[in-house]
Amino acid sequence: MKKILPLFALVICLISCKDDQKEKSTNEENTTISEQEGVSKIKTSSTTNKLTSLDLALEVENFITCKKASTERNDCRNSITKTISKAFDLTEFSDPKLGYVVYDSIRPIAERSKNWLKLGTVDQKSIDMALAHSNRGGLALIIDTAETYGHVVMIVSGESKKSGSWDMKLPKVLSLTNYKPEKSFSNKSLSYAMQKSKDLKVFIRQ
Repeated sequence: MKKILPLFALVICLISCKDDQKEKSTNEENTTISEQEGVSKIKTSSTTNKLTSLDLALEVENFITCKKASTERNDCRNSITKTISKAFDLTEFSDPKLGYVVYDSIRPIAERSKNWLKLGTVDQKSIDMALAHSNRGGLALIIDTAETYGHVVMIVSGESKKSGSWDMKLPKVLSLTNYKPEKSFSNKSLSYAMQKSKDLKVFIRQ
């Protein structure tokens, strides 16, 4: 009997230690998940999303009207920066003369800013990441880097659909086309705005 009691106490001690370790592991896991969720929220909430209250179809209509009445080279070339600045309460694209910088200034500003993350060339992974960011209320852009005045489009939240020409699932985008304003839209696939190219880069605003 004397031998059994110490053995019984040892078993109880071992079980208790295992439970403590399990509880500690669970708490650490929950803390990690909580921290990860916090980081995700910070990355998406650093801008205030007013996009849901912004009429993108009207933005397209206003852009086309502006281009028809334009007389100067820079007229209406800041429409995309104006739209995304209003939608996400951004100040980085402000300009003292034009109100907002022209669209080809977006890329250099995004590339040197800590607020922007470059996901790389357009592929299914980068597109899916950008659309997920947009669906969480974040801002995601695709920029044609083949030339200085490369086209810029904004990813619109929603679901992606298969594109036969791209052989990828693509999101809808807001496209304000300066060289052919009548081709601008806010509810069509990326494939209607750009041709598939390694020069297309994905940027998200953290």
